[in-house]
Amino acid sequence: MTVRKVLLVANSAYNILHFRKALWKALQEADFKVYALAPADGFEGDLESAGIEFQPLPELKPYGRFLPSELRLYRKLLKVYQALEPDVILHFTIKPNLLGSIAASKLGLASVANITGLGTTWITTSIQRRMIEVLYRQCLPAASAVVAQNEIDIKELQQIGVQAKSWHHVPGSGIDLNHFQPRSRTASSAFKFLYIGRMLIDKGLRELFQAWQQILNIIPDAELELLGEYDEEHPRCLDESTWNEGLSQERVRHRSYQDDVRPFIQNADVVILPSYREGVPRSLLEALAMKRPIISTNTPGCRELAIPHQTGWQVPTHSSARLAEAMLDAYQAPSQLREQFGDQGRQLVANKYDAELIAKHYLDFIRSLLG
Repeated sequence: MTVRKVLLVANSAYNILHFRKALWKALQEADFKVYALAPADGFEGDLESAGIEFQPLPELKPYGRFLPSELRLYRKLLKVYQALEPDVILHFTIKPNLLGSIAASKLGLASVANITGLGTTWITTSIQRRMIEVLYRQCLPAASAVVAQNEIDIKELQQIGVQAKSWHHVPGSGIDLNHFQPRSRTASSAFKFLYIGRMLIDKGLRELFQAWQQILNIIPDAELELLGEYDEEHPRCLDESTWNEGLSQERVRHRSYQDDVRPFIQNADVVILPSYREGVPRSLLEALAMKRPIISTNTPGCRELAIPHQTGWQVPTHSSARLAEAMLDAYQAPSQLREQFGDQGRQLVANKYDAELIAKHYLDFIRSLLG
């Protein structure tokens, strides 16, 4: 029997290893041979150990803009695709979605563009956004299918004239409920708010620091913990002055990237993500899976998870005052109410975002695509 080959393409080996794990495990269990193409970042050995054949893609610069140098990336994609001849290519992140879709179409290969979120450029009115819109209209029709993590992204792409051979809504990348099991909080006198993610403007870090300034004297036994990289190379990284000023506030702690976030979620009372826009935020799904209530915004990707009176608190974007109110409400809420929100949050993840459900979504339409 001929073994079918699937190639996953993204902007980092880490992305494929951690965020696409449910997908590539399901593909392997369904007897597909899985390949990965991404810039090497230290996690490629883990992919190889998992039985995935890795090929480096140094031509892909995650934060670079679309310049003539991207022609080298396009040529490299053509070269790899032609040599490997995969049965289907799954593209993740913006440059593989755009350039990879064109390259695959040129070679007559089936490909899927995965929109895990429309990204930073979508929440601005800049020239860069208009350029990205043009690229979406030109490139996405070349893909055999376009997948988005929330339905709002599909509608907004269609509204700007993007056409696709077929559209699919797959809610997130999947959460392993066996891995993210609820755990009892260790004894502590401090009430803990936890943020998990990159330290970016668009994640609402500025508003979070401002909100904390407004309430820190009202809740003297509470802490704010930030978990994630402060990446100065990212074009939307929080500026150094705001970052240092925020960290200088009382009872604010920062820890850099952690391989395992579960101990931090376990010891948190509430998980916060005041983001301006998301696909489906993994940090909130992980928190809900571990039965922690959440505070997030009424923006696409977040509002589907932060459901008022059910899983936590929902606030407007860009509003430090409303965020401060929600944090104070969460702090003052009876522990039984927070536990109820946690129970309902895990049920929400089990019903809609479980890794096995997401993997089945992908396998079904990949098999359909391949006939």
